[in-house]
Amino acid sequence: MNTTGNAPALRCACLVAVEGGRLLLVRVRQNAHWCLPGGKIEAGESPVQALQRELAEELGIALLPESIRPLYTVTGPAYGQPGEVELVCFSARWQGGIRAQQEISAVDWLPVTALAQFAPAVQQLCREHLLAA
Repeated sequence: MNTTGNAPALRCACLVAVEGGRLLLVRVRQNAHWCLPGGKIEAGESPVQALQRELAEELGIALLPESIRPLYTVTGPAYGQPGEVELVCFSARWQGGIRAQQEISAVDWLPVTALAQFAPAVQQLCREHLLAA
């Protein structure tokens, strides 16, 4: 929840993919914690456009447009910088094999219960939406 009354400094479009109790996550460069695949929504770009662009750039996958569904928005502490981040979350199917590209150093499916390994806003997403179900 945004307690400052100001808009988050950073808005990101993110993919939430869960299979068998495991969440698809990425590690950016050598960061210690895992984040959701996706990235910053650029000026003039819709969240869906940002999601498609980021996943093509960072994981080499193409989302199937008809499968993209909005899920929820989570506002929480930004990882590695001051302020808050707003995660605009979607589900989607894709084509192509996932492979780490650009600033992504690792991709893995981790148990949704492995909260200590996740960035703060991802921990919040798991507690509020994935573990609460």
